[in-house]
Amino acid sequence: MHSLHHPLSLSLIIPRHLHCVIVCLVTVVIPGVTENYGATRDPPEKSIPVCTLKNFPNQIQHTLQWARDYFEGEFKQSGEDVNSYLSNPNYADSLAGQQNSKVETALAIRKTLVDERPVSFEDCVVWARLRFETIFNNQIRQLLHNFPEDQVTSSGAKFWSGSKRCPKALVFDLNDMCADAKMRNHFDFIVAAANLRAHMFGIKGRTDEGYFVEVLQSVIVPDFAPKEGVKIAVTEGEAKEGETASAIVEDDVDTILSTVPKPSEMAGFKLNPIEFDKDVDEHMLFVTACSNLRALNYSIPTEDTHRSRAIAGRIIPAIATTTALVTGLICLELYKIIGTSRKELKIDAYKNGFVNLAIPFMTLSEPTPPAKTTALVKGKEWHWTAWDSLDMNIGDITLEQFIKHFEGEYNLDISMISHGVSILFSFFANKAKIKERMAMTMSEVVTSITKKDLPPNQLFLTFEIIANDLTTDEEVELPYVKFRFR
Repeated sequence: MHSLHHPLSLSLIIPRHLHCVIVCLVTVVIPGVTENYGATRDPPEKSIPVCTLKNFPNQIQHTLQWARDYFEGEFKQSGEDVNSYLSNPNYADSLAGQQNSKVETALAIRKTLVDERPVSFEDCVVWARLRFETIFNNQIRQLLHNFPEDQVTSSGAKFWSGSKRCPKALVFDLNDMCADAKMRNHFDFIVAAANLRAHMFGIKGRTDEGYFVEVLQSVIVPDFAPKEGVKIAVTEGEAKEGETASAIVEDDVDTILSTVPKPSEMAGFKLNPIEFDKDVDEHMLFVTACSNLRALNYSIPTEDTHRSRAIAGRIIPAIATTTALVTGLICLELYKIIGTSRKELKIDAYKNGFVNLAIPFMTLSEPTPPAKTTALVKGKEWHWTAWDSLDMNIGDITLEQFIKHFEGEYNLDISMISHGVSILFSFFANKAKIKERMAMTMSEVVTSITKKDLPPNQLFLTFEIIANDLTTDEEVELPYVKFRFR
């Protein structure tokens, strides 16, 4: 009756290294027999409060997370925003949905394309030097202006106490930059930031120290004076209130973007957004130096690149004993699969393993069967799991034929069809667009909406559908549709 299809029957045994190197978990995953790997998730990691990251770090983990976030915003997000502006003639309209950040985004685009756009590598070095002054000196001086070292709370307690470390502004010293180990972070930050900036704008980079020293000697750093009335969030609640307040401030995005060159005036120009990769040495040079400089601001012990890479990349090293133990548990399950037919073994033959070497403790348990969803189709119960799919192999039919197929075969009225994040059909969509798509094949609908060609070796498309029974008008839950179009 139903064309249910099981994915390729591969047996997977997944080891999970948990919160420390002496704890491990082996999970048996058998298609159609056990629950799939995505059915259970590890507990989410505790997030660091925004106010701690921005103003009150006290651990190297805080400064590394802050450095990673800065990398993301400066070298990836800014580039993507500029490219979106240059490729979208109606970019101002698309910003309307960004209630909390539309003005900030528009200002960042203007800064990147107009105020701080480099034309040479020397401009990138100057930009990096001024960034150093802003981040590690000016912002700290502003923080200390708002909350002096002798500041007390309303209850009379010292403000800078407990987890709040009183910071100090860093002074850039060119003379000692390459000699002192701590001062080396100054030089590494300038080199890494300048080269990343250059890469973003398609400018050839440099690393020779002599050149940087020569350029840095001629950089004019503007004087800074702390401002009155600057609001700095002390608690998470105040940080959220600040986001809400900034969303209420009205500003004309069109006015800001009117000072930026129009996309037509920059035809062919495109930035290179940089995705952070812990295994790229140039990326880690910046993150390590940036993190260490912020750590020096707050008298936090610094870390070398190797240790910073492990923390920033959330790498959990495994000791040999744990690795050997988990490998042994995997092999015990593999023997069962290799030595017998999968049909001969029931779920109670397999075992998940959990081990904690610190206690020591070890336990085995039966895997959980996949959850079943029951749907009434043509008056009969239909049971399916996350392993199942609805297999369609009737050619690359049109959208109209696709919908009629479900009406005739399953007595279902489709109200929505989606492919990934793209909605291909919905009852509330523009009628003219739906009429146009009805005559298109399913593959043509996908390519027209996603604006991407399908690879020549791709045979299948997957669709998620929402449908109601034509007789009862009740919604029917269905597995994903595996549609063969070639």
